[in-house]
Amino acid sequence: MTNLRKWVASPALALAFLPFLATPAHAVDKLYSPYVEQGEWELEYFGSRSVDAQGGKDDAQKQQFSMGYGVTEHWRTEVYAKYEKEPQKNLAFDAYEWENIFQLTEQGEYWLDAGASLAYEWTPQSHRADTVEARLLLAKDFDETSHLLNIILEKDVGSGPKADLEGALIWSSRYDYNSFFQPGFEINSDFGELKHARHFKDQEHYIGPAAYGKIPLKMFGQFDALKYRVGYLFGVSDAANQGQAIAQLEYELHL
Repeated sequence: MTNLRKWVASPALALAFLPFLATPAHAVDKLYSPYVEQGEWELEYFGSRSVDAQGGKDDAQKQQFSMGYGVTEHWRTEVYAKYEKEPQKNLAFDAYEWENIFQLTEQGEYWLDAGASLAYEWTPQSHRADTVEARLLLAKDFDETSHLLNIILEKDVGSGPKADLEGALIWSSRYDYNSFFQPGFEINSDFGELKHARHFKDQEHYIGPAAYGKIPLKMFGQFDALKYRVGYLFGVSDAANQGQAIAQLEYELHL
């Protein structure tokens, strides 16, 4: 067990510095768990940045800021402000989003823990349609490992040019070394429009190391904590960037 811990920890230690990067682009996204805690406030940041030798694909960014609240034991609601940066352009406001997460099963009740999310994204840009996004959230613990799967469907609505139904997924596996540091890996895949199925090389697929953890804090309440997710994902399809750096920070507090 000691050798295993040394093996998984050594390549992931450098990931602790990733939150200081400028920020991943379009195929990578936030990772959600199916669990809801009633009465918990959450302040969250998600950032991503593309890394590529081609100037037309390098330094595309997402930056998202949100506040959420656990209304009941099975429902959390959250509002977002989203910013994006295209390669060789400046960071600009992109959209607002209202999201609701529903815990469908009790933790450990069945072989898989399940939840779902439903979000509406409104953009003030006249050349863009609004978007409805639904996710199936699945979680499973095996011994000292934890696994999350987000299955994502997205559809443009309202005015403006519209894409057909699109699909994506995020897979995360981690080793529960301790609550502060959990090394693992992620797979992020953007399949594009499902009606017009594309070959693997024409979709955006990424895989790479990641690290997760939860740090207890005592700033505003007795049970405050800072959760983090950082990683670097390598593009494994022709349409993907060479790499994506990701950082997700969640400050949890109970007032």
